[in-house]
Amino acid sequence: MKLSKVIAQNIVEEMMSVVPYNINVMNEEGVIIGSGDSSRIGNIHGGAVEAIRKKALNIIYDERKGVKPGVNEPIIIDGKVIGVIGITGYSDEVKKFIKLVRVTAVLLIEQAEANEKNQNINLKRERFFYDLVNRKIPYDEKILKIAEDCGFNISKKHRAILAFISNVSKEIFQLRKKYIFNYELNTNKIVFFIADDYKCNSLINELKLCRDVEKIGIGEKEEIFAISLENTRKVIEIGEKIKPNSKIYNYGELKFFIHLYHKNKDQVTNLISNIDKSEYKIELIQTIQIYVEENGQINDAALRLNIHRNTLNYRLERIKKLTGKDPKNFFQLFELFCGLIWKE
Repeated sequence: MKLSKVIAQNIVEEMMSVVPYNINVMNEEGVIIGSGDSSRIGNIHGGAVEAIRKKALNIIYDERKGVKPGVNEPIIIDGKVIGVIGITGYSDEVKKFIKLVRVTAVLLIEQAEANEKNQNINLKRERFFYDLVNRKIPYDEKILKIAEDCGFNISKKHRAILAFISNVSKEIFQLRKKYIFNYELNTNKIVFFIADDYKCNSLINELKLCRDVEKIGIGEKEEIFAISLENTRKVIEIGEKIKPNSKIYNYGELKFFIHLYHKNKDQVTNLISNIDKSEYKIELIQTIQIYVEENGQINDAALRLNIHRNTLNYRLERIKKLTGKDPKNFFQLFELFCGLIWKE
């Protein structure tokens, strides 16, 4: 590894808070890259050059050109000299500090290296998950290798669980920490990569109970993860139109409606457009939605809408007059239902 100027100065500042002498840190060529005396940075330190040559402690007793009295000890990691730590002062006074300073310097360097390694790992994971949520073609050897490095078993079919969140709370943070394979699509959308059915059910239950989660889309297991993710988006889009009060939308349950295709969609969407022109459009559309959710049960739908059953019958009759379709007729209700799905 290479000793950077940032790490070198961090070592200086950390150690000078406890050691009452000036400290210098030199690179592998003996150039001062960190110092309590900023005027010395960039200069060649003769004592450090000698310590590098000998790979051992070098003590300077007398001041001479470009070198002050002090002790200089090489920083050796994995058998290689990566720099030198130096304390300015008369040898008998500063010698007792050099071992402490060197050990601390090594610990700080190793910590910085570990942090950089973790950052690189996290960056690699982020790039991998970005590819995973966008790639809709079969995986090649390159992505298989990256998946292996990230500890992600890409050979298994994975299910996308898409959560729409209102706030990045501590609870959301803990969920992301617990179910580690996840990716933040944007500030209010997080997708989880789940292969295990038990974990899938556990995650869904926890998301359901989380107050900061507004909607949950559940995809099916797919060999290409981006396909499962695309399906979660579709199921939420359709689900919000036909079951707006639900929090969870399962692709497997609404697949039929997602796959619906009609050559003359305009004719069907015009049914809902007729309702849109009415001054009671909001309550009438809500009436259709709740009526469908309650499987056409008048009493249950009226209870959900908090109205009398006679009021519900009046609304259904009004929908019939506006659209020409009777919600109490299964096939005509289905047309209205499709109109809701295709409504822009």
